[in-house]
Amino acid sequence: MNKIFTIFCLAFVLFAPQTLAAKKVQAATKQALPLVEAYIKYEQTSWQNYSFSVAANLPPTDLKYQWTIDERETYETETLKIFLSQGEHVIKIRIEDKYGNVVYDNVRLDIRFWSLHNNWLWWLLYLIVVCVIVYYWVVKIVYLVNRKKVSRQVREFMDLLDEHGWVERIIEGDSKKVGKK
Repeated sequence: MNKIFTIFCLAFVLFAPQTLAAKKVQAATKQALPLVEAYIKYEQTSWQNYSFSVAANLPPTDLKYQWTIDERETYETETLKIFLSQGEHVIKIRIEDKYGNVVYDNVRLDIRFWSLHNNWLWWLLYLIVVCVIVYYWVVKIVYLVNRKKVSRQVREFMDLLDEHGWVERIIEGDSKKVGKK
């Protein structure tokens, strides 16, 4: 452990003054770096909403941005928040610095309905589950009220669905209360 710490300290002492000196020289000459690299960063804020920004080697104030969405829409802003419809989309960026250096980047997105980020899909699934539960209880209650009027096969099947029999006890309890009145 002591050797690792010694090697780390030695590397820091040898290389740190060189990097600090290079930064001081650059600051003293006020030499600006050219635009060399820039990349699109994006974040999905909801199912079809996206937020786009750029990571570049220069500060964002020194750059001009031109976003192009699907070769149709053009925006000139530093960051872009946009709603994209279902389908495949191409987002392109053209970045220019004050010296005329230009860098391009693009991102291809495929937005589908069957996505875990789709709230409508979750509401549809929730609605189906609720409908199945309500349908089961309605069928079970109608069956228990009319149990003697159905065939033996139907009774056996419906009794399998209510293996504990507590729904049947509730119905019988309510029918006894109605009979006493």
